[in-house]
Amino acid sequence: MPGNVSRGAVQLTYHTDYALRLLIYLVARPGQTVGTREIAEHYGISPDHLIKVAKSLTRAGWLVSSRGVGGGVRLAERTPSTPIGDIVRHTENTPLVECFHLETNTCPIHRGCHLRSILHQAHQAFFDVLDSFTVSDLAKNPGSLASPLGKKPRRTRS
Repeated sequence: MPGNVSRGAVQLTYHTDYALRLLIYLVARPGQTVGTREIAEHYGISPDHLIKVAKSLTRAGWLVSSRGVGGGVRLAERTPSTPIGDIVRHTENTPLVECFHLETNTCPIHRGCHLRSILHQAHQAFFDVLDSFTVSDLAKNPGSLASPLGKKPRRTRS
């Protein structure tokens, strides 16, 4: 039935969504150190979740964090030139189906099935697009983000 067909076949996790939002916030504020609580409040998301995301991006070398008064996170020097695909690969478990894991694949038809090849091509096309943009592209026009990034959200999601 046409009414039951999902139009959004690819859905990123909240972890990836929050990572990209965090990067957008920081790329619009080059060189600034910003508290994760401020960013979480701005987006109306759980500070605890955003802290986990920030830690993950810091461990990967895309953020620099500092503690104490005036502490927070800022973009690492290399981050603006990082392909967005690299961020998504880091934050997502990207294999689409079991047969992408050849070592643990238990699908009985994988040798004669072409689904893996088709999905691999679609998966690669998705990342080819993401890889054609960098973190700095997330805020190509920081002026257009100034107003939305200056407003407080209306709801909080945990």
